[in-house]
Amino acid sequence: MPSLDPVYPEIRRALEAQFPGLGSRSDEDPPFAAIVRAWLHRQIDPGKTAPAVQALRDAGLLEPAALAGADPSEVVEALRSGGATIAPKAVQPLRKLARWIQERGEDTLPEAPTAALRDELVALNGIGPGTADALLLWGLDRPVYPLDRGSYRIFARHGWIDLSADYDEARDVFERLEPDDPDGLRRLNLALEKVAAQFCKAARAKCERCPLRPFLPEGGPISGEE
Repeated sequence: MPSLDPVYPEIRRALEAQFPGLGSRSDEDPPFAAIVRAWLHRQIDPGKTAPAVQALRDAGLLEPAALAGADPSEVVEALRSGGATIAPKAVQPLRKLARWIQERGEDTLPEAPTAALRDELVALNGIGPGTADALLLWGLDRPVYPLDRGSYRIFARHGWIDLSADYDEARDVFERLEPDDPDGLRRLNLALEKVAAQFCKAARAKCERCPLRPFLPEGGPISGEE
């Protein structure tokens, strides 16, 4: 497997040159609002996340108790007023998140251990490991990597993760690159999201203009990850 750690500084520079200005996070949001924002980012067009969050705020639904007790159709209508279309069934995990925070106490989140929060989030129906880690990274500023299929595909095609690696094993590879640095992990997450969408597609790798082309193994991208 090609060695990743020695060339990672070059990889980071290549990604930053291709996609400058990534990784910002609003520090103005309280924990619940930040978690809602992170959840919506994975469910709707990311460009509609900010107006959708504002629509929930305007509807009085950006508080744990209010959102947990709201009828799903009320949440759907509020999001629609912000330009986001989502089915009533799809908002159930968001309401479960609100109920979890309501019962746990929003003020307990900043000091809670990351591993404990991850276990509690994954135990909620509709919240998988990737979503849980996205909520931790983007919502609670924890240094974790929300592994998705695009990130996995890119690293597998470069030979940086083993095709047999499970979620936690693969996630550890990413987190090792930016240890204890949420900002660095956010920049990496967003940059790889763009690489996957523009160049490293599931059906075919378009390596010609990809910023990560110089780091491919000899012989080109490794196949078999999908």
